[in-house]
Amino acid sequence: MKTWIFTGICDKSDMLLYMCKILATGHKRVLLVDGAVDAKYKHCISVMHPQLPVKEFSGFDVATGFDNYQALVEYLEAMEEKTYDYIVMDVEKSDFLNKHEWDTADAHVWVSGFEVTGLRKSMALLDDLRAARTDDPLPPFYRVYVQVIDDLTDEAYIEGYMEDSRIQWLGPPVKMPWDELFFALKIKNEHAGRLSIKSLSRQYKRSLSELIRMLTEMEQRHIRRALRQAGRRHA
Repeated sequence: MKTWIFTGICDKSDMLLYMCKILATGHKRVLLVDGAVDAKYKHCISVMHPQLPVKEFSGFDVATGFDNYQALVEYLEAMEEKTYDYIVMDVEKSDFLNKHEWDTADAHVWVSGFEVTGLRKSMALLDDLRAARTDDPLPPFYRVYVQVIDDLTDEAYIEGYMEDSRIQWLGPPVKMPWDELFFALKIKNEHAGRLSIKSLSRQYKRSLSELIRMLTEMEQRHIRRALRQAGRRHA
């Protein structure tokens, strides 16, 4: 089982939903964990059984409504839930994970948008995470930049906020492009309660593939095949 932590205050829900669908289409058992500040995932998936904290959606499971990760683990053990190949966590609350859970995760990904409010809240989250660690440094992070608009957004803007973060970065950032068609697909999926990815731009799909390749041992051809299969499924 691999555990990935995606953190930073920005809307990364679409990216993580798409990624989980591709992994699930590639015959992986995937759990997406909602540790976001506004519990956004229960609003962007079709909730057929709102009383269930772990729900199946588009071929993978989504866990919502847990105060922390330990509460989720206890729930899964009590319900004798299946084991997962990947646990993908969207963490925006400093107390959602304890230090051991942070340090034992298989990958840590810092996700940044370009909005000033989100960047400032992300720095406050980073300060809270450091305060809980005394002298121990945070683990190294991969980077993802979301809502990137060609010729209008400059990654140096984000890096200006993070230059004093004292975080060790693993390689260059993955850039997730954004345009009006992407936003239209997001709205369409939310209203339909499904997860269609066929209309995603070729550039966005390349970035998704790059992100999955960076975090997994999947070969590029297997990722491409899973992405094509996910595009044919509209659940």
